[in-house]
Amino acid sequence: MPDDDFVTLYAGPLDGLTVTRTHLDTLAQDHGNDRFLLLTHCGASGLYQQQTEDRWIYAAPGLLGHNDNPKGDAGEEAP
Repeated sequence: MPDDDFVTLYAGPLDGLTVTRTHLDTLAQDHGNDRFLLLTHCGASGLYQQQTEDRWIYAAPGLLGHNDNPKGDAGEEAP
């Protein structure tokens, strides 16, 4: 059996996590031209989008529209 390649997740709560390509392929979902991976690990979860064959980038919250105001309420501090 040949060695399985590893794929690294970038940014988000699971930044730096590596998984085998075989395992990732069983979990990834295709949506048109995009591939996504929702993964939970050690109590953290992250939605990642495939950018290249070996690079998966954190896709939430921006992709999901959960962070329409990047500064949020914290951007306005009291005097």
